[in-house]
Amino acid sequence: MATTQKYDLYGEEFRANRFDVYARMREQDPVLLQPGIDGETPIWFLTRYEDVVAVLVDDERFVRDPLLALSDDEIAHMRADMPADFAFIENHMLNKDGADHRRLRRLVTKAFTPRMVEQLRPRIQAIADELLDAVQERREMELVEEFAFPLPITVIAELLGIPVADQRRFREWSDAVVSPSISPAEVERFLALMRDFVAYLRDLFERRRREPAEDLISALLQAEEAGDSLSEQELFSTVILLIVAGHETTVSLIGSAVLALLTEPEVLERLRSEPERIPAAVEELLRREAAVDRTLNRWAATDVELGGQKIERGDLVIAILGAADRDPARFPEPDVLDLDRQDNKHVAFGRGSHYCLGAPLARLETEIALATLLRRLPGLRLAGDANAVEWRPVPLFRSLVALQVAWG
Repeated sequence: MATTQKYDLYGEEFRANRFDVYARMREQDPVLLQPGIDGETPIWFLTRYEDVVAVLVDDERFVRDPLLALSDDEIAHMRADMPADFAFIENHMLNKDGADHRRLRRLVTKAFTPRMVEQLRPRIQAIADELLDAVQERREMELVEEFAFPLPITVIAELLGIPVADQRRFREWSDAVVSPSISPAEVERFLALMRDFVAYLRDLFERRRREPAEDLISALLQAEEAGDSLSEQELFSTVILLIVAGHETTVSLIGSAVLALLTEPEVLERLRSEPERIPAAVEELLRREAAVDRTLNRWAATDVELGGQKIERGDLVIAILGAADRDPARFPEPDVLDLDRQDNKHVAFGRGSHYCLGAPLARLETEIALATLLRRLPGLRLAGDANAVEWRPVPLFRSLVALQVAWG
């Protein structure tokens, strides 16, 4: 399946102008086959809202588990060079379909229901205030390092029962999980970090087995011991997923949301005067800012025609959420940050059976983060050029490296 690269979807220039690139793709190549980040593997990229939704809700024809789409020989070839350590990282609900997916998701669903998440509001608010207490008199901070990252990582660490003092180690591990590893040196570094991550969790699990606590890791260990179909590999993979997914989305969303608001002063001032609009603003920021830019790979489990193109069984497919949520065929004036937008059924958290389990938590954390920043930091502004900000080289997320802000 020979193909050439028509659009750069990974470089620095692309990250600075991705929505312009997506607009051209939607218009000219809405269902496009071109190489992925390795420059070799053909992937179908989807950019129209209707096509993206069609794939997200069809978990029978577009699957996360390659066992449902590839031949035995193709699976054997895929696994030939795959280190055994991968089983402790990849064996989670996002990589499963059907009954296996439902079984793994059921084990953690209760902790992330809107009702359970709402009970965390006072603690999330206290964390946000503590972070601003530490910087308020300085009248400046680097928002990602000092606020957007520590807020959600503290919340998920406490929820799981992981010492918050280790949060810096989580950042390095998490960055390794979400960053592409292409060269042999990158792969070796990734595997070394993942071995450290698994060793850390193994020690933590043993402590929790000896001394259970009121936390999610203890609950998962007890489910494993009760024979609730949770293997050792699934246990490790699930906790790694919760740590990574439990903060990366929110770090990305808070950073890009603050940048967006500080470059649109009329919207910012409206939120200051009408803080009750913040939940609606979070939904609009989710749609427009694409904190989660694209889905993980899916495999076509059968031949499918989509957008006039024939996608064959075994082909890889990526739905670009950031392009779908700015599709003018679905959202009038999609580039406008409209706090009064009524029909705002975005796909920022996906759709269908793989809809983001942590969506209620990410929404609440972002709502509290924005409300607290606006309330406590009068005159909040950028302390640099908005056009000079740098985005992390992580395809899955639209995430800032840093954001200098000042106030007062």
